[in-house]
Amino acid sequence: MKERHLNPHRQGAVDETQNRKPSPGTTIEPPPKETGPEPLYRVVYVIDVSAMNPQQAAERAYEIMQDPQSIRPLLDIIDSSGRKTRVDLSGD
Repeated sequence: MKERHLNPHRQGAVDETQNRKPSPGTTIEPPPKETGPEPLYRVVYVIDVSAMNPQQAAERAYEIMQDPQSIRPLLDIIDSSGRKTRVDLSGD
């Protein structure tokens, strides 16, 4: 059995038993720096949705986002410096 090695110059571990790299997590870059009257923020809304394919998952997520009966989300906000803030809109 081969070992899994972590290389500091690569993201994630390499599984040499199957000679492939595991899928990395999602990396979300900060928004570009803006010179307008208000700062620019990247707002990240994460939801798990069951669906038959990616298109259907996107459609279902969009429907949930628009539904006034849906629970208000927990959002991650990233400023142009990369600072992250979590905002809970549910009011609980």
